[in-house]
Amino acid sequence: MFPKVTNFTPRDDYSFVGEPGLFIPEHKEVHVSCAFTWDRPYVEYLAEQWKTTGSVVKLGGPAYDDASGDFVPGFYVRKGITFTSRGCPNNCKFCHVPKREGKIRELPITEGNIIQDNNFLACSRGHREKVYQMLKQQANIDLRGGLEVSRLTDWDIEQMRSLRINKLWIACDTRGAIKRVVKAITRLRNAGFNQNHIRCYVLIGDNMVENQNRLKTIYNAGALPFAQLYQPEEKIIYAKEWKDLARIWSRPAIYKAVMRKEASHA
Repeated sequence: MFPKVTNFTPRDDYSFVGEPGLFIPEHKEVHVSCAFTWDRPYVEYLAEQWKTTGSVVKLGGPAYDDASGDFVPGFYVRKGITFTSRGCPNNCKFCHVPKREGKIRELPITEGNIIQDNNFLACSRGHREKVYQMLKQQANIDLRGGLEVSRLTDWDIEQMRSLRINKLWIACDTRGAIKRVVKAITRLRNAGFNQNHIRCYVLIGDNMVENQNRLKTIYNAGALPFAQLYQPEEKIIYAKEWKDLARIWSRPAIYKAVMRKEASHA
């Protein structure tokens, strides 16, 4: 059971969103999964509603700091999404992954075309090679978790060139990372990936001028940025101008038009 529909939500007869309906398939227990801390009051309400069906209800998920065990395809995310590792060896102050999942832990590889690992490039070369071999049988590949540019090797780029990549995602979470990110974008462009292939998560929410300049720099370097407003465990209520900035820079069609207009007036 999930609080809302997302691109990750499983689509089968045993997946539900919101309160229980009239027709529920036979089951042993109900798992209420919560990804974000600000959804906790709602999912705790939903858990109580599901208990009225006589079900055994278990409440958990990332919002409850679940460590996450081995990945089971289709269990909490839709078919096609796969995790080949858990955790991250870094200790970024804005990220809860190491606290929740620990350092990097490689998992048995299951088939999928969307890799959602928190830090895939931190895995051993042997593990990455097995993942690349699995991906050679896939189409519309999305390396979605965020590739750490400081760990991006020439060997990894060559492996990616042999795949049917739809999108590969890097990240630029701080102003100090911009030079490394631009260099990585250049390497990927030189390897044959175009701007539609290369996507970049950009954490924003502290300095509007710097954040906007960072988004534009990434776009001009040859990638498509995706703005993400920073959200700690206690959700921040941002002013309208921040929400507008995030909305514009998470929709390529909008910011491409903005950048073309700026270029025409330069």
